[in-house]
Amino acid sequence: MPATTAPIGRRLSWLLNSHPDRPVPIEDAARRIAAFVYGNILVLAALIALHPDDLAGPKAAAYVVGTGVSTFVAHLLAESVGTRVRTGQRLTGADLRHELRDALPIVSATTLPGLLMGAALLGWLTQPMALAAAIGVTVLRLAALGRVVGRLQGQRASARTFLSGVLLAAAGIGAAALKWWLTH
Repeated sequence: MPATTAPIGRRLSWLLNSHPDRPVPIEDAARRIAAFVYGNILVLAALIALHPDDLAGPKAAAYVVGTGVSTFVAHLLAESVGTRVRTGQRLTGADLRHELRDALPIVSATTLPGLLMGAALLGWLTQPMALAAAIGVTVLRLAALGRVVGRLQGQRASARTFLSGVLLAAAGIGAAALKWWLTH
């Protein structure tokens, strides 16, 4: 297998938005993982800024979804400019579709927390339960990434990949807390 292709298995295709039978080039995998990481960190920062009472109205859902949408748009703009600088050419429709695909992990970081906020708004979950679940899911997503990155690097799941996921989740919590502290 060429050095530019990651050994992506069927179980990783959901994260990398790829067809399971076609390996994702390592550069694309790295961009998608980066989008996954900062999408989850920024959503986590939005979540920890909320109080359970905020879930009584649409403010919490709008805040979380707005964070995801604005991060998605900012990512698309930044990557489009970066691609233009790297290539010196105008972006084509194919380039834009490629950038959209690489940004999809940001949307996935927003979806479940947004749905949990909506469930609280509809009264299907208590407000504290929905907020705790949204925070927990986001932290677990970050923690699971150690295993995914290990697989991308051709390593089997091990105590090391588990620990790297836990450390990534801790770093993500720290980054989210820093953003919250600096902006509130």
